[in-house]
Amino acid sequence: MKSGLVLVHKQSGMTSFDCVRNLKRLWKRTDIGHGGTLDKFATGVLPILMGEGLKLARFFLDSYPNLATHWKTYEGVFELGISTSTGDPEGEATEKADVPALTESKITDAMSEFVGSPYLQTPPQYSAKKVGGERASDLARQGKVSELKPVPVLLKRFHCLKFEGNRIYFEVECSKGTYVRVLAQDLAEKLGTKAHVAELRRTSVGNFALDRALTLEQIAALDPDQAILGLEVATSFLEPFPLIGSELEQLKVGRTMNLSTRLANAGLKPSVYCAKTYSNGREVPVALLELDLEKNAKFLRAFVV
Repeated sequence: MKSGLVLVHKQSGMTSFDCVRNLKRLWKRTDIGHGGTLDKFATGVLPILMGEGLKLARFFLDSYPNLATHWKTYEGVFELGISTSTGDPEGEATEKADVPALTESKITDAMSEFVGSPYLQTPPQYSAKKVGGERASDLARQGKVSELKPVPVLLKRFHCLKFEGNRIYFEVECSKGTYVRVLAQDLAEKLGTKAHVAELRRTSVGNFALDRALTLEQIAALDPDQAILGLEVATSFLEPFPLIGSELEQLKVGRTMNLSTRLANAGLKPSVYCAKTYSNGREVPVALLELDLEKNAKFLRAFVV
């Protein structure tokens, strides 16, 4: 079956794994995995990889600051005056606080303090962070408190779209690993109150935007070839590195040294590249290559062409 990715418009009440299981049953295939979890209460774009597309999973799941997939955009609502055990509407209320007199200007000023420079953010107790081999969220449900170390995250944009009642309507573009639930709490602390995320929608993962995503119901009504975006789209967040001469034939027999050497000498910036060939006017992804900070080139994976 076709390889690539599906952009799912996840609905509230479903987990990312629910979406994967649904597609596995629908298409009767097991080579499917998601490109990064989205909280159960949240909605929005969820990249799901399949077939050869699974070879791209690391660029969604691990930290690659130079790649578009490292950056995610969210819209949502912060509810001021009350914190919850999970930081979202699914948790129990844990603390209430008065909300001071605020204006959009004051909120915008506080938001600006988070933008442009890394800030240390402590992951929430209800998170997928591993502690001694177990998820912090599983331990939290057992009443155990985990010691979670702060990690640096980076915000490119953080805007107040509207302030109405005790609700801040916001948009944020942030690095991988940012917890918007924690951002709500950190912003509320600067504003002199408490908060939780009342609504959250992910509008993009890198260059994969919500306007291209389909609900599971819409996907079920389509032929798989219509719903699945091919490898040429799935690799679109990577800069292309066109193959020349006999490099394609060499790759097919496992010879990668010449290609890696050419990449190292190409004068390109450190990043991950997708080696491509062209057939009938179409790009055909062939392999994944990485150029590190010392300009050492490494062959990562080849796609079955």
